[in-house]
Order: sequence, then C-alpha cells, then structure tokens
Amino acid sequence: MLSEREQILFRKALTYANGYRELGMFDDAIQELENLGGDYAQRVEYQQMQLAVLMEAKRWDQALPIAHTLAANHESDPGNFVNLAYVTRRANGIEGARIILENASKRFPREAIIHYNLGCYACCSNDLDTAKAHLLTSFSLDENYLEMSGKDEDLRPLKDWLAKIPRPKKPQ
Repeated sequence: MLSEREQILFRKALTYANGYRELGMFDDAIQELENLGGDYAQRVEYQQMQLAVLMEAKRWDQALPIAHTLAANHESDPGNFVNLAYVTRRANGIEGARIILENASKRFPREAIIHYNLGCYACCSNDLDTAKAHLLTSFSLDENYLEMSGKDEDLRPLKDWLAKIPRPKKPQ
C-alpha cells in the first residue's frame, strides 16, 4: 500500500508521462515512468500508461509483452484484449489478432468494439461475409461504430455496402 505522499508522486509521474506522450515525446514519457523505480512497474496504472506510450510511438515489439501482461492479469477488462489484439496485429500480423478477439468475443459478446475489430480483420482478410456479420453486430450494440466505419481504411472494400445501411435519425 502506498503512502499518501507516494500516491501523489505516482499520480504526478503518470500525469507527466501522459503529457510527454501527448506531445510526442515518447522517450521522455518512458523515462518519467522509469524514474518511479521498479516497485511501481507492477501497478496496473503504470502498465497502462507504458502501453499507451509504446502504442502511440508504434513500438509494437516493446508493447506486446505489456499488452499480454495486462490481458492476463486483468481478464475482466475487455479493453485489455482489444489492445492486445491491436498490438499483436502490428507486431505479428492479423491472424493472431483475430484469434485473440474471437476468444474475447466469447467472454464479452456485448462489446461492440470487439465485433467491430473482428469485422475489420475479416475485411482485411477478404472474408467479406464474416466482416459484414461482425459489423452488423457491432452496429446493433453501438450505433457510433456505423458512423466510424465510413472513414475506416480497413473497411474500404465494403464502402458501398456500408453506405446503404440506414443511419439512425439524429434528434433535432
């Protein structure tokens, strides 16, 4: 358990690291975290910030073990599996990412982002029927993904199909 002072210093370091990340100063962000010392490295907030920095810096090979650790140690958070799949796709290819999200979709069947990403992966693999099924599931769970889909490069082969899907009416 951290003392009040240690908690304040920890939050301050996370804030500074995030600021560096937002400025694109990735090495400084990582250094800010490392300055905390090894005792903090096992804390979920530390690992999440570290992962965010490495993902934004596109350091996929460095991000992969952290993403694995977060998914393994915090299995109740579907976001950890989404991040793991995202990093896996970029580090090792789409097939491994697809497997991660297929397993996650069984645990979190009502998570729109999982179905949306599975739709993207299927589309990239030219399995358009599977892509459509996952996308429709995603849209039914969260209509915001329908709007986002029109700008997603992964879904370019389905552009005409996506344009035909009726959009919900906006309240006036």
